[in-house]
Amino acid sequence: MAEVKMGTNYVREIAEDFRKAAADCKYPGIKAKLGSLADEMETLAGKLFFKTQKGTEDMQALAARLAGTAAKLAGLDEAATQSYCTPIFTEIEKLLEMVKNMKVRMT
Repeated sequence: MAEVKMGTNYVREIAEDFRKAAADCKYPGIKAKLGSLADEMETLAGKLFFKTQKGTEDMQALAARLAGTAAKLAGLDEAATQSYCTPIFTEIEKLLEMVKNMKVRMT
């Protein structure tokens, strides 16, 4: 039987890719940001998606879009790296902030 990935698996894959990118990155600001986002994503992995099919699909799409971030950043200069990372950082930070402020309502 094939293993079915859940949203948390995709979040951890993204965090792992960010860690690889940070290890290879030669620009201190971007390196630090990648590392801190990876740490935060690991901490909040269980909450970064709602335990629904939609949440898993969202994380699957995000993981597919961000796959190979380390390889993409490898040959870029600092300005290109910054312009590539800024929208990603903004999106991830927005997700993390939403999750931190999320209220769970029991029905």
